[in-house]
Amino acid sequence: MIERQVIVCWYTPEEKLPEQNKFYICTISAKSKSLRFDHVLANLAWDEDDGWYSMEYDFEELTVHAWCDLEPYGRRRR
Repeated sequence: MIERQVIVCWYTPEEKLPEQNKFYICTISAKSKSLRFDHVLANLAWDEDDGWYSMEYDFEELTVHAWCDLEPYGRRRR
């Protein structure tokens, strides 16, 4: 029998916030200029003063549904 390794853990922002100024994969709904996003994956960071931000988009509206603590495959935490 093959055993699968779980390497991701999803959190809602209400459950837990990530470390500041590190980027995470998030499920979001948002608006940026003429673009609309509905439950898509995005690369965002969290800042206690400014909230969630992206290096790719300047969001006018943003809802983070969940964020994921991705641990690279094969890397063990110390």
